[in-house]
Amino acid sequence: MIILGITGGSGCGKTTVSEYFKDHGIDVIDTDKIARLIVEPKQPALTEIKNTFGNEYIFPDGTLNRKKLGNYVFSHPEKIEILNKITHKYITDYVDSYINGYNGEIIGIDGAALIESGIDSKCDYILSVLSDKKIRAKRIMERDHLTEYEANCRISAQKDDTFYIENSDFLVYNNNNITNLHNQLKNILKNIRSKL
Repeated sequence: MIILGITGGSGCGKTTVSEYFKDHGIDVIDTDKIARLIVEPKQPALTEIKNTFGNEYIFPDGTLNRKKLGNYVFSHPEKIEILNKITHKYITDYVDSYINGYNGEIIGIDGAALIESGIDSKCDYILSVLSDKKIRAKRIMERDHLTEYEANCRISAQKDDTFYIENSDFLVYNNNNITNLHNQLKNILKNIRSKL
């Protein structure tokens, strides 16, 4: 089995890349979805977040106010590390159990903090998705209903392209030309399948 890590900054298009792989018969674990599951009411990760950051980030119904917490941590980069320390261990446990029960040839793990969380150590290859900052900001604003300032705060708080270039086996550039992106992914998938 080959484990392919898929990463990149917010708004680069990891989901688009993951969808391509899914369309070509590869299971992809979406760590963003796992991150949402682990902070549901009564989950231990949510309790840790509440104890660390305070009740003001929890709605009256007991759910996490993701936007408020996101705006706070992305405006205070040192707080991102604290939040990641809480969530990464729960995400990693989930990924481990999924991989252990998997029988296919190739599995993908899609995660923005794949390298920072240490999940990259489980991967045979790392693919990073890169995109121009202006394009990223526009995508983040549309996807998360954020202002340009909020979107740029998120981008600034994340690793720059150099980090991904230095820590990846494959790079793809996603600047709104879907045909070009698919051609890049087709070649990478062919390369990976040749190693099975």
